[in-house]
Amino acid sequence: MSITIPEQKKRLRAAYLALRATLPHKRELDLALCREIAAHAAFRDCDTLLAFAPTKGEPDLTPLYRIALERGLCVAFPRCTGKQMSFHTVSALTELSPGRFDILTPSENAPRASLGAHTLCLLPALAATKDGYRLGYGGGFYDRFLPAFPGITLLPIYSALLCDALPREDTDIPATHILTEKGVLLPYG
Repeated sequence: MSITIPEQKKRLRAAYLALRATLPHKRELDLALCREIAAHAAFRDCDTLLAFAPTKGEPDLTPLYRIALERGLCVAFPRCTGKQMSFHTVSALTELSPGRFDILTPSENAPRASLGAHTLCLLPALAATKDGYRLGYGGGFYDRFLPAFPGITLLPIYSALLCDALPREDTDIPATHILTEKGVLLPYG
């Protein structure tokens, strides 16, 4: 009996959550990711940054978000309603409060972000392949959001969480850029 792709992903999620929990020097890794993103052309050229609040050991990119706000970028975080996700702007990180899944979220009154070609969306992931495919948490929020997203996606991930292959479904969309604390992996140069 073969294991279905959703079952494979469920097993991998548990393994990568456990691996991520054991990573040493997480704060240094997070700061290195922030530096790499800040130096990336996609960040330098964006006018809107779609961010994510860290949960379950994800990279804490708060220093990068502060830089973006200081630069005057529009910074937005996701709100999930039902099975849909939309991004809403904040003018300060203090405007975020625990929401669905206990993740820091903008208020329901926060303005919806305008999305365009110069919008950069940072993608959270438990693991990723070197060609930009990611293993998320299984809710499918980004899988439903990304097909209509007109901007650029960047997947920041710890190098220890890169793998050669992940099970894929037709709804999985690769990131246009991927980087680790060691630098850019995708697109290949």
